[in-house]
Amino acid sequence: MDDKSAIQKIQQLTAKTLRAICGGEKKNVSDLYAQVEQLYGKGSSYTRSIISTTFILPLSQFLEMNDKAGKAYLNLLPTELNEEYRRQIYSTGV
Repeated sequence: MDDKSAIQKIQQLTAKTLRAICGGEKKNVSDLYAQVEQLYGKGSSYTRSIISTTFILPLSQFLEMNDKAGKAYLNLLPTELNEEYRRQIYSTGV
C-alpha cells in the first residue's frame, strides 16, 4: 500500500469508526478497531505515524469529550492501539 492510499484508507476507517460510535454500534466499532490494529501491526513507522495522528488522536479527542461513553469505547481498543493511545495522553501531560 503506497502512502497516499494508506492515508485515504485510515481516514475512511476513522470516519466509519466515529459514525459507528455515534450510532452506538459497539460490534462495528470493535471490527473497525481490529482493521486499524492490523494495519498498525503490519505497517511501517510511517503508517504507524499516520494512524497515530489520523486515527488515534481524533478518536481520543472525540471520546474524551463524553466521559461515560468514551470509556466504554476506549476499553474496546486492541492492545497496540491502546498502547499508542496511552503514549499520546501521557506525552501531553493530560
